[in-house]
Amino acid sequence: MKGNKLIYLSTLIIALFLGVFSYLNINRPAPDTSNELGGDFSIPIEKGQFSLSDYRDKVVLLYFGYASCPDVCPTALALTGNILKKMPEHVSAQVQPLFISVDPDRDDLSKLTQYGHYFHPSMIAGTDKKQNIDKLVRQYGAYYSINNDTNSAMGYTVDHTSRLYVIDQQGKLAKALGHSDIQPNLANTLLKLTGN
Repeated sequence: MKGNKLIYLSTLIIALFLGVFSYLNINRPAPDTSNELGGDFSIPIEKGQFSLSDYRDKVVLLYFGYASCPDVCPTALALTGNILKKMPEHVSAQVQPLFISVDPDRDDLSKLTQYGHYFHPSMIAGTDKKQNIDKLVRQYGAYYSINNDTNSAMGYTVDHTSRLYVIDQQGKLAKALGHSDIQPNLANTLLKLTGN
């Protein structure tokens, strides 16, 4: 009987440890800054090409998602757009929002332009071939996965990280704001980076 209790107790402790480890790993905060993540990239947009190196004088706000996203993308982009609209004009003029679709099969460049402008008039939106998107997503430490859910009216959905990547005027990743951090932290982050 003592042996059974010991095995049960040991199993319980191991399960508890694994549960805590999993929780901490899943809820690990987005990186604040990065020497490893980020860097230059180019992406097709409706009017040609967006190159990060062309925006060295601006703070770039990068978000990965897709236009058919039912809730997460619209919420994050609406928060971002609304915060930008409330910023002083001399601050918002120094910021370039950018939306990159990880669903190039459904999101053409014309559709993406309209989608971006819905959230903010200066938002640029683009996409690329899957292999290029995959490389860029890895470069910024993001994640996405096609979910072939036959019960969905859209045919499939895309699971993806919801993070706003804040890239400074030197083209370096300054901060990655998790979904719940956009509202409380974006305005102050922008004020600091633009010297206000």
